[in-house]
Amino acid sequence: MKVTRLKKANKRINFYINHFGYHQPIQVLLDGTFCFAAFKNKFMIEEQLKNYLQIELRLLTTPCMIIETEKLGPKFIPVVNKLKTIQLNRCGHEKNPISGADCIKAMVKENRYVIATQDRDLQEWIRKQIGIALLYLHNVVPNLEEPSLATTKFINRKSKKSANVSNFEGEQLKQIKKKEGLIGEKKIKKVKIKKKGGPNPLSCKKKQAKSSCNLNSIQNKTIDKTKKIRRKVKVPKIIKDQIQKKEIKVD
Repeated sequence: MKVTRLKKANKRINFYINHFGYHQPIQVLLDGTFCFAAFKNKFMIEEQLKNYLQIELRLLTTPCMIIETEKLGPKFIPVVNKLKTIQLNRCGHEKNPISGADCIKAMVKENRYVIATQDRDLQEWIRKQIGIALLYLHNVVPNLEEPSLATTKFINRKSKKSANVSNFEGEQLKQIKKKEGLIGEKKIKKVKIKKKGGPNPLSCKKKQAKSSCNLNSIQNKTIDKTKKIRRKVKVPKIIKDQIQKKEIKVD
């Protein structure tokens, strides 16, 4: 058996386990049509279904299905014998037996089964229901059908509702915590955004020219300094007299 078929089967059975409460051992409810197809194609029901689903199984049938198959004639005696070897599940119709299809429809209302059938009308009815797994044989190959459209729509609606409920509960918890003072309101600091502009006008201010009065004052200061430097040194009278005498002698 191909690995991809096994992976698909495992994925599909886990879908029903996760979303609809199926649990191990998985209960497989077989009718006479499935057992007849298995007998015709030499399909070993218990062994090959376990290899296909890779999970622990429990095969079940009901008295209604055995009685219905017995009425089909001697051709179906091997099928009846096979059904009698499978674990019998009480359906509540022992006193007033009904058809196998009606018995299955009554059984799936309260319990979770994988329905194994070749009945086309029953298959169509199962596809319109929510959360019922369908198994059938394609010649010798078993096929666990993917979840029906009704089932997938139900799961999608359920997931959306649970998401909305969780968001609502989260908001309620926040409000309760605020009332109890467990959560303080965070003050949002305003960040000042510096606007891009030209250069600072003060830095571009032209240097003022020095006034004429300032120039005059500077010049006066320089003159005063020179005056101080050029002061005459007082010569004593004795030296002056000597200089004069020398000048007279020279003449």
